[in-house]
Amino acid sequence: MKICLPRHKSLTMVLFFATGICMQARAGELGDVLRAALDHPAVEARKRQVEGAQGDLSAATAQYFGRGSLVADRTRYEGQRVVGIYVPGQTAPLLKDDAIVRYGVSYALPVDVFGVIAAAREKLKNNLAAAELLASQETLLRLHQAGNAYVRKQALQAQADALRIQRERVEASAERVRKEAELGRAAEIDVRLAQSEVARISADEARLKGILGETRADLIDASGIDPENGSLRIPVPEWNPLDADATLSARLADAKARAAEAGASESRRNLLPSFSLGADYYNNKGGGGDMDTWSMMGRVSIPLDAGTYLRSSAEGARALAAEDDRRAALRAARRQIAALQSAYDSARADAEALEKEIAYRSEVVNVDQERWRLGAQTLENLLRQQRDLLDAQYRFADARARAAAAWSSAQVLAGTPPDTYIAQWDKP
Repeated sequence: MKICLPRHKSLTMVLFFATGICMQARAGELGDVLRAALDHPAVEARKRQVEGAQGDLSAATAQYFGRGSLVADRTRYEGQRVVGIYVPGQTAPLLKDDAIVRYGVSYALPVDVFGVIAAAREKLKNNLAAAELLASQETLLRLHQAGNAYVRKQALQAQADALRIQRERVEASAERVRKEAELGRAAEIDVRLAQSEVARISADEARLKGILGETRADLIDASGIDPENGSLRIPVPEWNPLDADATLSARLADAKARAAEAGASESRRNLLPSFSLGADYYNNKGGGGDMDTWSMMGRVSIPLDAGTYLRSSAEGARALAAEDDRRAALRAARRQIAALQSAYDSARADAEALEKEIAYRSEVVNVDQERWRLGAQTLENLLRQQRDLLDAQYRFADARARAAAAWSSAQVLAGTPPDTYIAQWDKP
């Protein structure tokens, strides 16, 4: 719905634009922009990384079931060899050939006495948790980019609307002064003053157009769309208390620290002996017949590789570094929470104060406009009052956008679920 007022109420119209009462865009437009941001390629890439981490964990779990192989080979010797195996005292004919074909199956089952597989699974489980958190963070960052670009675009459009009305007002004043100067009832300096004010407004319009172009490009990068909305009231959801320990960055650092510790544990356990059970069956062909062979075995392997010991030491150092990163992330989260809440509160306070200032300055401009028409006010003072009103309108839109950006950054920090993020910001 667009509110149309008579020309003599144009100053009041400026206030409507500044406070966002003119609702030209359809309801839910911000929600459409945010939902479009969920399809960003970077978000899809993080989802694929989560799928990869899930595959790694499944592969590590499958190690408990051992591994088998099918074997088929043909070997040719320089002389005849026994087909299969020779068993002293066997009564069956001994088969010999210089070309022996063998096929069969072998299977080995690890016995995880020292928990090497369990430690590997724990590491990959935490890697999966970290990948999921990174995917959530990427999604929220794209939502924040889209939402922040959208409200900045709204603020710029509100400023452009106020500047357009200011141009109409100044141009009307300049035309009147020009006509009066031609009749000798106004000084030439007032004409130049009005012309310089029009030039200043043109420069401001050019600046706003450039910034608006950058903002639209940012919006398209985040969401792929750029809705042609009018002046909307910039949404500023209510602040929700944040817990530093529950922030996304703290949880991500914790998952990485636990994964690093599990990796160090896996390396240490790899220094211990490993145990496995095995069995195989083969059918050996040659010498005009064939022979079946099978075996069962138990194996103990003791690592004597110096590199294994060095890798274990390196993994331990990484685990200590990850723990330090976890504590640092918690401190940073506390600092960011305090900074964002301060920015949000100050921006909201600025917006509330400026809304009242706009109402006051609109009345002042109305009065001075009439006084100037009657010759009781100078053009310079009138233009100054109009510039003060325009400045208040600019700062009001900017304050609302700053508050919205601080709130959105806090949601990224908190790791708010995307559906909840969209629902809170897209409330009617």
